Amino acid sequence: MWACAMTITSLRSELIPHLVRKQFSSPASLQQGLDNKEEDQKKKEQASLDIYSFIKEDNSLLKPAPDNSCWNDHRGDMNETLHEGKVRCYVHIMKEGLCYRVNTLGLYIEANRQVPKLLLNLGLEESLVHGSAQITDRGMVGSDSIIGSSTQIGEKTSIKHSIIGSMCNIKDKVKITNCIIMNSVTIEEGCCLQGSVICHNAVIEKGADIKDCLIGSDQRLETKAKHVNEVIVGTEQLMEI
Repeated sequence: MWACAMTITSLRSELIPHLVRKQFSSPASLQQGLDNKEEDQKKKEQASLDIYSFIKEDNSLLKPAPDNSCWNDHRGDMNETLHEGKVRCYVHIMKEGLCYRVNTLGLYIEANRQVPKLLLNLGLEESLVHGSAQITDRGMVGSDSIIGSSTQIGEKTSIKHSIIGSMCNIKDKVKITNCIIMNSVTIEEGCCLQGSVICHNAVIEKGADIKDCLIGSDQRLETKAKHVNEVIVGTEQLMEI
């Protein structure tokens, strides 16, 4: 569905309200009635797809859902709880495990910071620094930071309370604190990053100072740029904090 609805750019303000509205509608094939039975196959294929087109008939997750729901969309008969309606918004109540509400930039960063503790609680004692990562002797990585595969850390670079993805190139004299750095990011000499999320393939040029920002994928910040509490993305993108 997502691939066929590229105009949807926000989960909270667009996708979820769309799903809520759809759960009270009927499939397009039912709405057309019996008069449309003789419609040729070619026209059916050309018809625009709706959300029902993406539901698998043998979806094992949907089968127990009506039985576990206390809500009924009809009265006075013995039919199934939801009249076989397959589009519904459900809530899964966790009996155990870890669950976070992540609706702000700060909470997203904090949730990622809890990953090392979670791994320890699960008995996973794997190194937080990937074996293929290259860290110079004078590079400093905090004990609660994660470094992904094939990432390079330069001289006198300090990384604290942060998650660094794979294939990143972090050069000399960079300071990173409370940040999420995704894959294939380049951070040049002398940059200072605090409380920020840097998305895939972004380039932060020399001497940039970034605080409490969200930098979208493929973005390039110029030399000695200073940004505080900003969302920097491409014109075709929409991000929410």
